[in-house]
Amino acid sequence: MDEPADLPASDSADANELDLTPQPRDSIKRGSRRGPTLILFAVLLVIGFVLFQGLSGATLFLRQADAAVAERDELAERRFRLLGSPIAISEDQFEFGGETTVRFSIACDGTAVDIIHRGNVAESFQMGVPVVLEGRWSDSAAVGQPWVSGANDGFYFESDRMLVKHDNEYREDRVEEAASCGDDSVDAPEG
Repeated sequence: MDEPADLPASDSADANELDLTPQPRDSIKRGSRRGPTLILFAVLLVIGFVLFQGLSGATLFLRQADAAVAERDELAERRFRLLGSPIAISEDQFEFGGETTVRFSIACDGTAVDIIHRGNVAESFQMGVPVVLEGRWSDSAAVGQPWVSGANDGFYFESDRMLVKHDNEYREDRVEEAASCGDDSVDAPEG
């Protein structure tokens, strides 16, 4: 084979020593990439789950009882936090939907809301002490019996988490807001 005239002799000698023939795929050894890929996928999945849980809890709105009743259509099936003071607490727990529950009513600024709470009841839960409940609105036709005192307006708030005011856990502005719902009197329901 003739060497090109424009290349120096030393470059053409190096080119003759370099083997550029394709290698068969079997002779190239590669490590398995499946393990690291699965680990990366699992880590991303866990991070996504943690972010989702954190952000879903952060998007709960806090509504006082009177505002929640006024916005009932907009809130519909959404979870939110409800603030009010207990005005009537049933001494007896009862079975509802296969679970032991507590029935009570809260009020804020003259508006009552009936509550069915599933889950742990806070130790400091008592009449006149503001409480924050997490849950959603439900139709009270499923309950079957009216509340002894309360709203009895055809709806109840189905709660599964209860937070009771504790002086060193509340921000000062929240304490003042909750105090406006303390020991509230109730207006007669409209209808």
